[in-house]
Amino acid sequence: MKPELLIRKLLKQLEKEKNIKILFAVENGSRAWGMASKDSDFDVRFVFCYPVARYVEINSLADVVQLMTDAKGVLVTAGALIDMSGFDIVKFARLLTSSNPTVIEWLMSPIVYVGNQPKKFKEFAMQQFNPLSLYHHYKSMCRNNYLKYLKSGELVTHKKYLYAFRGLVNAEWVVHKNTVPPVVFREAVRGLHKELPSVIVQKLELMIAVKAQGKEKDVIRNIPAMDSFIENFLKDDSDAPLAKHHATLTELNKEIQKIVMKG
Repeated sequence: MKPELLIRKLLKQLEKEKNIKILFAVENGSRAWGMASKDSDFDVRFVFCYPVARYVEINSLADVVQLMTDAKGVLVTAGALIDMSGFDIVKFARLLTSSNPTVIEWLMSPIVYVGNQPKKFKEFAMQQFNPLSLYHHYKSMCRNNYLKYLKSGELVTHKKYLYAFRGLVNAEWVVHKNTVPPVVFREAVRGLHKELPSVIVQKLELMIAVKAQGKEKDVIRNIPAMDSFIENFLKDDSDAPLAKHHATLTELNKEIQKIVMKG
């Protein structure tokens, strides 16, 4: 069975087993970012709601549902081909109001397995995000990947460079474009071709191509020009954007109520 068909089958099974309704399910990982290789796993992320009566029960509801399987849909605890994780709509919305980049990416993912990302949620994400929160999240992503995987100089790979630069490029996007960064990494890189040195753009394009060929785990030497660019970025916060005012939650609350009542 093709992975996409298996994913949809597993989602239907989860709905029955957990007594939930899945509103939408998307890809959020290297496949959504346009950086997948032939053996990349599937990072399936979804938002669900319970029947309305469940929200007024005494026992608390699980706000996260997770499942990992192999290529045949057999449950596994490690080495999964399909990694599924879903948030209850209330948890998802709370994270959205704090401009959590992960849930914003779910709303913008170009790969949708089930349903549709709610229009009101997407509008909220695009119009009321906090640029300072996004900036620091992506900068932290860059810092963590660089210090853990690249600065040590041990087992350096194209993949590790791409993950560090994804944080850097997305943070720079927030600074220069003042919008939510594109989910597809190549689009963000090309959109910042005037702000990024041409040598960096060229190396990132090459690394994306190498990863697509399944060679992203080949060990390479550190690339001084890229390391230097990352370090200069990490030690300078002078371009950090200002935080926006607190988001207006009225429309988002109405949308949650409509979805839950309808479900």
